[in-house]
Amino acid sequence: MKTSFRFIAALLVQLCIVINAKAVVLATGQLITPLMPDMKKHLSISVPSVDPNNPVWVSYQLVGVSAAAKPEGEIVLSSSFEMIHVPMGDSFVTFKARNLKVDKSAGTVGNQLKALAGERKPEELKEIFGEEMYAAYVALNKQEGVYVSGNIYREYDIAGNTGLLLLTGIERATGIQPVLINVVVGQGEVPAQYRGADNLLAEKFLTALIAFAIAAYWLNRRRKS
Repeated sequence: MKTSFRFIAALLVQLCIVINAKAVVLATGQLITPLMPDMKKHLSISVPSVDPNNPVWVSYQLVGVSAAAKPEGEIVLSSSFEMIHVPMGDSFVTFKARNLKVDKSAGTVGNQLKALAGERKPEELKEIFGEEMYAAYVALNKQEGVYVSGNIYREYDIAGNTGLLLLTGIERATGIQPVLINVVVGQGEVPAQYRGADNLLAEKFLTALIAFAIAAYWLNRRRKS
């Protein structure tokens, strides 16, 4: 398990390099499989050095899975800067299934997960994943489910502040299960990679993220026992 965990950690480092390549940003943060039981559902990102004379942009990048070949539904995030007023509509970020990039599963996620996290019984996986993520996992193994990805960016008036705290969390999800939510904060021109949706991660990265979540689940469970 230690070897697998180091391998997963190495993939996560590569993931951050891929996400942040060729871009100058102020801060980033990630939520990994936030709707699986016992996983982190909210994120606080400190942005200590900001030009108070210019707005801040935030890119919200989503990678998720769905048990349906043609997914419907949406994932809704709440996101706002502490102590900075924004209109109610601007404090929510909605990823609608019809606007997301869809990629078919190669059906290898089960074998990859077994190699990284060991043999797991269906009952055990259902307990770890939760009902909806487990259903997506089963569908991906049968090449019936899909991977989805999307990118939404927003600009915020920071009202002359030089230090910021961005609070982001999952409000609800229907039809799609988030595997990764990457949040990037910056100023100035928005790099092209944070405007488009062609940033789907390779299947091995998604499997590594899920395996990482399994390791975190068991670590939390041992701490509570």
